[in-house]
Parts: sequence; structure tokens; C-alpha cells
Amino acid sequence: MEHVPKSDIDLKDLLLMGFRRSSDVMFYSDPNGIILNINDSFTAHYGYTREEVIGKTPALLRSRHSTDELYKRMWRSILDPEKGYWRGELINRAKDGREVPLILTITAVRNEAGQILGYISNGVDLSEQKQMQERLAHSEALATIGEMAAVVAHEIRNPLGSIVIAAQQLTDEGLSREDKDTVTRVLRTESKRLNEALSNFLSYARPRPMNSGQNDLNALLTEITQMAFVNKDLTGDARLALALSHDLKPFPFDSDQIRQVVWNILLNAIQVLGGTGTVTVRSGKGNDTAWFTISDTGAGIPESLRADLFKPFRTSKQQGTGLGLAIAESIVKAHGGRIDVETRLGRGTTFTVTLPRIED
Repeated sequence: MEHVPKSDIDLKDLLLMGFRRSSDVMFYSDPNGIILNINDSFTAHYGYTREEVIGKTPALLRSRHSTDELYKRMWRSILDPEKGYWRGELINRAKDGREVPLILTITAVRNEAGQILGYISNGVDLSEQKQMQERLAHSEALATIGEMAAVVAHEIRNPLGSIVIAAQQLTDEGLSREDKDTVTRVLRTESKRLNEALSNFLSYARPRPMNSGQNDLNALLTEITQMAFVNKDLTGDARLALALSHDLKPFPFDSDQIRQVVWNILLNAIQVLGGTGTVTVRSGKGNDTAWFTISDTGAGIPESLRADLFKPFRTSKQQGTGLGLAIAESIVKAHGGRIDVETRLGRGTTFTVTLPRIED
């Protein structure tokens, strides 16, 4: 049988007891935001006594993270009769200066006529969850460092070993002219490979600040693709198709960094084809975005590899650091954009890069 309170007084006492003993951080304020009551959890979390808080406003708890814009959005939501509350993540400051992360809900309490009688605030402390996230992030960082060390050792040891052997052979006075040319070519090739590996590691580990200027994406795409397809040792008999939008005008982006994005994705597409097939590069624009796609007619990406596509140090190639797509995604995200991938086995793969666009 449902229990019915004996009187309104009993119900009020019950609600007050629940307020005081709740593990959530709670306070109640009048229509002007003056705090009238706090619960025990409030004192435990912030370190203030009741006497220090009653009669003050919640500004007492404001931290350096709480901007004026945040408070404007908060009060627009609370004072909106259709909504009447605000909920979000906030960092408050305790008496001793500690930062207390919370999921906070502030609700306007209204009477039957719709007049605001006060506000009740309910906060759930996220400190433990944040600490767990930090520990997890630290563990993941250590795991990444371990993977990186293994890849670095492999990618540097191999070309370095070839360079050492080639250098020793060059000291052989009996080496023929033809053999010397071969050894010199090995030195150039392996030195270039070593430089590329080190450049990739540095780009991933220490990305440089963005230097956005007004740049022409179509011109950049044309330059990089033509440069790649002039090198027949790289492309073989693979073909290039360009379909660039004439409506796409210059807009702000870091040309050096986006150049690296285009090259990394284009190189993947060319290598997938193995000397046959077609790479198609398109560009276009939305209302406030610019985009380009790089498509290949290769075999497509197996399901087992798709989840790790943008993860560092994941590669199905015999050589390579597995950083090309990870670096590309990092650069695009830094621009406020995104990379999407569509792939079908036997039909090929399309990478779509979308960037925010503001034209003068």
C-alpha cells in the first residue's frame, strides 16, 4: 500500500531532510540569487561554513573557467518560461582554491502564476571521473610511446643499416664505376627514406602552430597532383582525373599543412593502385565549407582495418610509420574540419576532407 504523508508539514520536513542529506552539492537561493540554504555536501565539497555562504551569491564559487558568455547562456535558459532550467558541465572554485568539476543543474522554482520564487542548484561532483580519465589518458600515452619506440627503431635501423654498408663499400678502391653509381643511389634513397620517417615522427609528436592565410585550394590540389603524376616511378600507368569547382574562391587555411594532408592521402591512393587504375580529385563548396575528395579505383579497405585507419603506427604496408593518415586527421581537426571515408571492397575508396570556409 502506498504511504501517504500525514500532513503537508511532514512532507516539507521529508523534502528538507532529503535536501540536507543528499550526496549531491545543493543550495537554494531567492529570486535575486542570494543563497538561503545549503546542504552538508556543499560544505564538504567547497569547504565553506553555512555562515560564510548564507546571504552571499553563487559568484563566491566562480572559477577562472566560467566566462561571461557561459553565464549569459545559463541565465537565458533558466529564465526562459518554456524551459526554466540550465544543465551543463562547470568548474567551480572551493574555499582553498581547488577546482571542483560538476555536472550542474539550476532550476527556476515558480508559483502557479509563473512568478519565480527562487532557484535550486544541484551539482554532481566529477572529480573522481576526471581523475580516472587522466589516469586512462596517461596509460594510453605510455602505450603509444611504446608503440612509437618500436616503430622508430624499425624505421630508422633499416635505412641506417643500408647507409652504413653503402658508406663502407664506397671506401673499396676496387669498386667499379657502375657499382659506385649503384651504391651512391642506395645512399640517396635510404637517406631520403630516413629523412621522411624522422619528419613524420616530428610532425606527429610536435605539430607546428597554424599559419592561416588566404589560399587557393584548387591551385594547391592541381600543383600536388601534377607533381605526383609526373613521377612515373611512383604512379606507373595509373591515371589522374581532376574535377575542380570554379566557384571555389581562395579562403583562409594553412597551405603548408593542408599540402601535407593532400600529399598523405594522395600517396595512399597511388600506392593502393599498384600502377593501374585511376585517382580522381574533386573540390567544391557548401554554405560555409570547402571540401575536396581523393578517390581511387583500388580494392577498398578491409573491414578489419577500418577502425584503426587514423590511429598512429597502424599500417598494412611493409614499410612506413603508419603516421600519414593520423597526421592528416590531426591537421584537419586543428583547422576545425573533418575527414570522412567511404570504401567498398572491389570498388575503391574515397577520402573527403571538409574545411570551414570564410570568403572575403
